[in-house]
Amino acid sequence: MKVLVSSCVYGNNVRWNGSNRYYDEIHTWAKENDFELIPICPEHELFGTPRASIRLRQKGDEVLGIMGSQEVFGQIKDKCREIASRYQNVVGFIGFSNSPTCGLSAGVKDRGSTIKAPMHQNLECPTTEASSMNTEANRSRFLARIRKWMENEKNI
Repeated sequence: MKVLVSSCVYGNNVRWNGSNRYYDEIHTWAKENDFELIPICPEHELFGTPRASIRLRQKGDEVLGIMGSQEVFGQIKDKCREIASRYQNVVGFIGFSNSPTCGLSAGVKDRGSTIKAPMHQNLECPTTEASSMNTEANRSRFLARIRKWMENEKNI
């Protein structure tokens, strides 16, 4: 069974500044539960590494993704949709907090609230963030959500 994971969380140096956010607990959890982790990074696929950081901002009814002087949120949404369609057989996704593409609750300046970043919006399977996988209780809850989702998929 395959679980998508933000490539930086997997340990790849794909963050905007060429760093990563490796989480050993996620690798251990995946191995213990017979999951194959599939690293993905929409931002790296689109813009390479290193790159300017992307900041989300509300303008009227629209969320913008500002990278340097460019608006890139449309490209990000399209890439996330494409990645989700590429991996239709996954049973879960683990993103990275505050990421404009992979954050479960990504901050948007001038909005007064957060949004689910496009990777979470485009996947039908259970999703979470790496920071929620720090405790055994949370890892167990995510596993239970995956199992329940898989069972429901079989009954459709």
